[in-house]
Amino acid sequence: MIQKYSDQRNKDLDQGWAWVIMVAATGTIMINAVLLYATGILHVALLEKFEEDNAYTSLIGSIYSCLFSFAGPFSSIVINAFSCRVAVMFGGVVILVGFGLSFFAAVNLNYLLVTYGCVAGIGVGLSTIPAITVIAYFFNKKYGVAIGIVMSGAGIGTFITGPLVQYLIMEYGLQGTFLLLAGLGGNVIVMGALMFPSDLEHIHKREAKLNCSKETTVKRHCCMSFDIQNILHFDIFLDKTFMCCCVQYCLWSMAFSILMLHLINYAIIQGTTNEAAAFLMIYVGIGSTIGRLISGLSVGYNGLDPVLLNFGCNGILALATAFFPFYSDKYLGQVVFAVIFGLYSGGLSTMISPLCMDLLGAKKVASGIGTLFFIGGIGYLAGPPVAGMYTTVYNSS
Repeated sequence: MIQKYSDQRNKDLDQGWAWVIMVAATGTIMINAVLLYATGILHVALLEKFEEDNAYTSLIGSIYSCLFSFAGPFSSIVINAFSCRVAVMFGGVVILVGFGLSFFAAVNLNYLLVTYGCVAGIGVGLSTIPAITVIAYFFNKKYGVAIGIVMSGAGIGTFITGPLVQYLIMEYGLQGTFLLLAGLGGNVIVMGALMFPSDLEHIHKREAKLNCSKETTVKRHCCMSFDIQNILHFDIFLDKTFMCCCVQYCLWSMAFSILMLHLINYAIIQGTTNEAAAFLMIYVGIGSTIGRLISGLSVGYNGLDPVLLNFGCNGILALATAFFPFYSDKYLGQVVFAVIFGLYSGGLSTMISPLCMDLLGAKKVASGIGTLFFIGGIGYLAGPPVAGMYTTVYNSS
């Protein structure tokens, strides 16, 4: 049976239904990017409506972002136990429920902390990871092109987030915006339905069952241990390079979450209008789309080392952010930073999947991506409240 599937495993590799998978994954990433990057604009709207201090209001966006990442290991378990298709559709249902309940909860920050911060955040995380992982099962030589296009969906989502969410808030209010975002998130279910499991996924699961069935000593215990190892892949923590990338991703996530949540409010403090500040997300999106496409093409078949590109992008981002206060008083300077921020953060985001493929292999790519997302969640959780507390205590932007 394994040999039969092995002979057929390349049926849709780099061709056929693989392109439909790529389009569906791109749509999923684009929708989730809108839902994720809307936190900055929704943060300003929440500040204006509830008039709470910056640190407490930031907690909602922080929890939303960190649970988006903390859902990584659970999403990996669903992928390894079932399929990428099931994981995406399940995540879409959770998104729909989370934002739908936020329509009713948008009268109290404590309620939104649960519905928007927790439920919706988990849903976005559950559906994002399998949408990235599924590309590894359908592409080989054209993997770089495919992952670049898929991840550019986040750039497109970022591009339209600013004007779209700002328009929704102005026309339909905060509650109406949550309801419409719920409808948008529901489309993730449709995208997931198109992601039929690949032959390679079937092979991995059948090989696992075959190996488990060969155990003869303490059979039940061995099979249980093997199943857990096959789903969780704890041995990825023995890879020193991967662990260095985990630390780097945690620190980057802390800085990224602060910038995404506070950039718009920071621009407003500098004298930029609400509408112009929201349009900064367009420039972030433009840079992100370009960065993701270039990064994807760079790490394609026989391409550049994803580890080298990963740390290079991180270094340039650090320099751009360190010097931002010296040119942020003018709107042009804010636009320049937004483009640079989008360009290199988009490149870093695209590196996640190729990095895991390069270091861990296709069988463990879901576990690797889930682990990186989880580690990043620690940074997402710590970043915004610390920054919000700093601005509140020291009255400084």
